[in-house]
Amino acid sequence: MLKLNEIYQTTVKYESLQQSDKVSMQRRTTYESRECMLNPDYIVAIYPHYFESSSDRKMLADKFKGTEQFARIVLDGNSFRSSEIIVSMSYEKLARLLVET
Repeated sequence: MLKLNEIYQTTVKYESLQQSDKVSMQRRTTYESRECMLNPDYIVAIYPHYFESSSDRKMLADKFKGTEQFARIVLDGNSFRSSEIIVSMSYEKLARLLVET
C-alpha cells in the first residue's frame, strides 16, 4: 500500500460583510488535501499534473506552497470514486516509489 496525500476540491462557506453592513454567507471552491492509502495493483498510469488556470492557482495558493509538484494517477476498477486522482508528489518521486514496490 502507498500512503499519499490526495488533492480534492471542496466548497467552503464564509461570512462576508456587504456595503449595507449586512453579513451574508458566501461560498467558494478551494483545494484541500487528505491522506489516503492506495493499492498499487490498481494503478493503470501516472502523469505529471499542472494546475495552469488562474482560478486553480488561486485556489491552491491558500493551502500549498508555490513549489509543490503534483501527479495524476489513473486507477482501474469499478468504484464510486473518480478513476483519476491528483496527489501531492512529483511525477519522478511517484515513479520511483512505484518501481520500488
